[in-house]
Amino acid sequence: MPKQMAVTRIVIVEDERQTVDELRDHLELYGYETEVALTAPVGISIVEGRKMDIAIIGEDVREVSGLDILGKLKELDPYIKVVMMTGQQSKRYRSSLLKSGAQGVLAQPLDKAASLAVIEGVLKRSLSGGKKKRKRTVQAKKTAKVKARARTKAKPKATKKAKKKVVKKAKKKVKKI
Repeated sequence: MPKQMAVTRIVIVEDERQTVDELRDHLELYGYETEVALTAPVGISIVEGRKMDIAIIGEDVREVSGLDILGKLKELDPYIKVVMMTGQQSKRYRSSLLKSGAQGVLAQPLDKAASLAVIEGVLKRSLSGGKKKRKRTVQAKKTAKVKARARTKAKPKATKKAKKKVVKKAKKKVKKI
């Protein structure tokens, strides 16, 4: 009997019906199981009631910030992967979404192929343990900053006498030349 692969469950939290329908149809075509929420409370209740692998969240869903929804979903399920949808093209804004806890960002208007690539990339990173690597990287950066601060604090400040000695040596070398 062949092994059955687990179906990836995706909840789409977005209030634009056309976007939701297009994305849902495209994802189901590739074998993903989808749930749709046109409001934030419905999306939250879906995650409370079922184990979802990925949440795709719109930038604003009926006057609720997508980042607020992201935070609430992460409280309910810290392991859920979140992909944010945004119409903003700024790299800085996209970076801030990733720093806020999203694992991927979809550009609006949606490009179906690019959307699928982002979702598959998020899944691949989660299967390969990409988050653990990221945590180590963040911890390594923090450790490096602490060490750098310690080095700058440990350096003795040059005294006036030490500066005068350096100046005298430099003058002697200049005279020899």
